[in-house]
Amino acid sequence: MKLVAHVPGREILKNPQLIEQFVNNGLGVELQLTAEVLDSLTLKDFGKLRKLAEGAPLTVHAPFIDLNPGALDPYVLKATRDRFFETVTAAKILNAEVIVFHTGYHPQKVDPFYNSWFKRALETFHRVTEEWEGRIALENVFDRNPENLKNFIENLPGRAGVCLDAGHMNLFSEVPASDWFDSLGERIYEFHLHDNSGTQDSHLPMGMGTVNYPELFSQMEKLKQEYILNLENKSYEDVLKSLEYLRRNFKWRERSLSTQTKS
Repeated sequence: MKLVAHVPGREILKNPQLIEQFVNNGLGVELQLTAEVLDSLTLKDFGKLRKLAEGAPLTVHAPFIDLNPGALDPYVLKATRDRFFETVTAAKILNAEVIVFHTGYHPQKVDPFYNSWFKRALETFHRVTEEWEGRIALENVFDRNPENLKNFIENLPGRAGVCLDAGHMNLFSEVPASDWFDSLGERIYEFHLHDNSGTQDSHLPMGMGTVNYPELFSQMEKLKQEYILNLENKSYEDVLKSLEYLRRNFKWRERSLSTQTKS
């Protein structure tokens, strides 16, 4: 298990020293590569970011605003693929361990033409895996159950897996956590950990909302593979609150936590 902290795109541009702050607290980082980040930074700049996180785990979150990897509109589809390939280029320089992608799935919008959408989205991620030799993790967002993600991983190479977002599950899942673990199992490569009250995606520190973390971590304990925990809060202070919640409440991971993080 590796621990990383979310670094928003705006902080990458305005306050890249936040990366060092997290590293100094024994955490790795997940860099949110927004369109603005990709347009603003040079390849040399990405190399500088890698040096800021030297020796620490580093993952990347691909852009998603206005994008859809299964878009029926060819202009949107091309824009999405172009952004994803730009992300892969940056990830190679950053020496990222995982790239997290949104699938673009929204039941109300996509289900009426799911097969056509899925065919295009699957082709998009096949192309990504041809350009990127590392792992990718497809994230649940509006998914009501694990079936859409299962469809992807059954049709993609083993390097393609899933990022389970606990906050999104709390908002949108219509099935228990055990169903997600039973369906996706060994292909879960990352978790996004944050909290909410079940009404909006507020990214609160863990323990400050209604996410059932004891149940989630009970399921995680059964996993055999290595995975990454991303504390996906929006500020440095909230990340540290989530880190403290982990240390207090999940004794089964105490050894792993103590080996990576400072007291």
